[in-house]
Amino acid sequence: MRTRFKAAIASVAILIGLPASASADLYKGPGFSGSLWVAQGGGQVQEIGTVHAGQGGFLLNMEIQGQSISTLMKWDSDLVWSVIHGQRMYMEIPPEQSGWEPYEARACSGYSDGEKLGDESLNGRATEKWRCTGQTAVPEGEEPADAVVWYDPELEMGIKTVEDNGNSFEVRDIAVGNPDASLFEVPAGYQKLDMNALMMQMQQQQ
Repeated sequence: MRTRFKAAIASVAILIGLPASASADLYKGPGFSGSLWVAQGGGQVQEIGTVHAGQGGFLLNMEIQGQSISTLMKWDSDLVWSVIHGQRMYMEIPPEQSGWEPYEARACSGYSDGEKLGDESLNGRATEKWRCTGQTAVPEGEEPADAVVWYDPELEMGIKTVEDNGNSFEVRDIAVGNPDASLFEVPAGYQKLDMNALMMQMQQQQ
């Protein structure tokens, strides 16, 4: 679970970046929801959950090895929250562990350089295809990787990323619209966990 959990966070880091010390109005897009598809190391692309982005923040709902997990962030915070619904628990992940950077409305957010390869239709949406190099948003324990990104100008975010190492992240079945702000809050009554203690426990179980 630990590897897939970290890979999912890393994929999101490539897609959008974390708005450290940001204001709540940084993301000016219309918001959207869609299905979440990922692959690791060139393996089979699989649907593992849903994506929601809007004025309130960014949320992933995932099913990983039988566990229902949400990863969420808010535009006015530099933390990422990982919520484990089955156990009604959550963890706060600092940016140096998640690899997220300040949000930028550009295709190669999280990379130092980018080259536009052209315009391309992706699942019925008009996107710009970019080659992004010099990854700066590198999660703890991961290696930098260049990537190809399909950026959606209407949504002001990338909706597909394929890294040179074979990892990929894609949002499909996109419905445009600002999700309810309550989606971007940790559910009431959930207990806070220490992430480092949990990771040590998971390592001992492997």
